[in-house]
Amino acid sequence: MKNSKKIKWFLGTLLMIAFLIPSPTVVFAGAAPGIIDGADEAGVRGWAWNSLDPSACEEVKVTITSQTTGTVVGELTSSASKYRKDLADQGTGTGNYGFEISVPWSSYGDGSYLVEAYAGGQKLSGSRVYGVGSFASASGIRSLGIFKTTAYCPCRSCSGRWGGRTSTGTVATAGHTISVDPRVIPYGSRLMIGGVIYTAEDCGGGVKGNHIDIFFNTHGETRAYGTRDMEVFLVP
Repeated sequence: MKNSKKIKWFLGTLLMIAFLIPSPTVVFAGAAPGIIDGADEAGVRGWAWNSLDPSACEEVKVTITSQTTGTVVGELTSSASKYRKDLADQGTGTGNYGFEISVPWSSYGDGSYLVEAYAGGQKLSGSRVYGVGSFASASGIRSLGIFKTTAYCPCRSCSGRWGGRTSTGTVATAGHTISVDPRVIPYGSRLMIGGVIYTAEDCGGGVKGNHIDIFFNTHGETRAYGTRDMEVFLVP
């Protein structure tokens, strides 16, 4: 009798766990995965597909954002229906999921532009930056992801006895110097943040992991900047 009760209790517990644990289908399905393969003078290209409905044709929206002002200057759409042999060969449905969108770069003016794409309510991977005019050399850089960014200056409150001297021996310069965790970002790395290209020259006790401290000339500027989550790009 006791063994029978134990078996019933055990089976009941397993049944309860089965109901509480989310189904893998619910967790992982329903996505419209894809990627931006490239952004150049011809436009933006990539692929997107709905894993729940491989026969569906996803609509892709590409947004072009000015890295200088942070404003969206263009929103372009296209259907992801172009056949791509590489997708078919790797077993991604029918392979008819490619897209190509022409971008009127010249109409946006000189600048650095963040290129992002969305399909099925999800952001595609592979965000790019494309430079126009004097910013053309910025093209080809790659995203390192979202970092916490803060600000510091040469005052004693921010830099203690170091003042404007960095840990690498240089003199900190506004619009140029950033403090990093050298285990994550090596010294000398050039990073684009908010359309400005900085150089990793400093480190700080409170700068750990995906955290970057941006140098400003005055404490008022550091307070105005506060804390911001920003996408960081590595410049070759």
